[in-house]
Amino acid sequence: MDIDAYAILLLFGGLAVAFTLTLATTYALRQHAERLGLIDTPDHRKIHSTPIPRIGGLGIFAGLMGALLYYSLVRQFWPADFRAMPMPNIYFMTGGIVIAVTGLVDDFRGISFRQKLVAQCLIAVYIILAGYRLELDFWIFPGYASMASISVTFLWIIGVINAVNLIDGMDGLAGGIFMISLFTLTICYWLLGSTLDLVFIFCLTGAVLGFLTLNTHPAKVFMGDTGSLFLGYVIACYSLKTSTLGYNHFMYMVPILAVGLPVFDTLLSMTRRYLRGRPVFYPDKDHMHHRVRRVFGGSQRTAVFRLYSINLVLGAFAILLSLSNDWLAVLILFLAGVYIVYVVWRLRYLRIRELLKKRHKPRHRGLLSTGGAFPYRF
Repeated sequence: MDIDAYAILLLFGGLAVAFTLTLATTYALRQHAERLGLIDTPDHRKIHSTPIPRIGGLGIFAGLMGALLYYSLVRQFWPADFRAMPMPNIYFMTGGIVIAVTGLVDDFRGISFRQKLVAQCLIAVYIILAGYRLELDFWIFPGYASMASISVTFLWIIGVINAVNLIDGMDGLAGGIFMISLFTLTICYWLLGSTLDLVFIFCLTGAVLGFLTLNTHPAKVFMGDTGSLFLGYVIACYSLKTSTLGYNHFMYMVPILAVGLPVFDTLLSMTRRYLRGRPVFYPDKDHMHHRVRRVFGGSQRTAVFRLYSINLVLGAFAILLSLSNDWLAVLILFLAGVYIVYVVWRLRYLRIRELLKKRHKPRHRGLLSTGGAFPYRF
């Protein structure tokens, strides 16, 4: 897409609007967070030691929507070249509003895991009906791949939403990982000649950068479920189209590598708990961000940058995979697998005695049978 200088100025103007509105909204809400009940208090699983407002997600959403309103107003008076730049898909935005409201209700009042899961399932079905798919390619079984893509897309959307929520355990971690994945996917789209939704990308970039200004260590605010569920939804949907592009039969792996760290951390946690005889959703303090500090030491900021570097490497594999033919794609996937195993080994997850070690039975015996709130921050 050819973009003239005026459009570039407007794009960066939208980024600035989103950045400023996110900062302003977050600062304003921060003054009233305690009265509104939007405070994240420390407990045995959390790293922070003082109560911190969890209103950053609402600031992100306000900044994004304000910047989109700015574009919708300005493009009415600007040259035709800019008016041709598409605004975000209405179906995509509707799902985003619903998931953000779900997170907001949870931040304000607290809702059970089941209630959030029902909302996520409904949103996933809605997005699939709107035409979003993670296109599988089984090479010699195209019919089966087409049928499987719907169920896999459903699981992908719900899984990534919750994976981003679970990775939100250190100052600046979830927001920074999201930005790395967003830029990775944008580079893939650009290299493959796909249309870029630059309006939305610039708006969202400005909003998340505004939040990260207040969320880097030591954090003044957290994003809460409003932010983590919304960002998880965005990156889950944004990644889907990459599976329809490219030159090989393994393009469905590009989104998985691009969103790598949250996805693999969630899968690793579920596997680890299963091997230890625990419910796979039972909360603990053994995620990758916990392990990085435990194994390597150092400050929280250093640990976050280590995790950024892991996601950057996985993002590089995703970009290389998107440009590869079938045989080169097999090699890249092999190297990516070796790298993932190396990371897991370095974090000492592969110590067999520890991996199979049985813990005491969880105290929440009625965890999966009661109607109470699920203890994990989904």
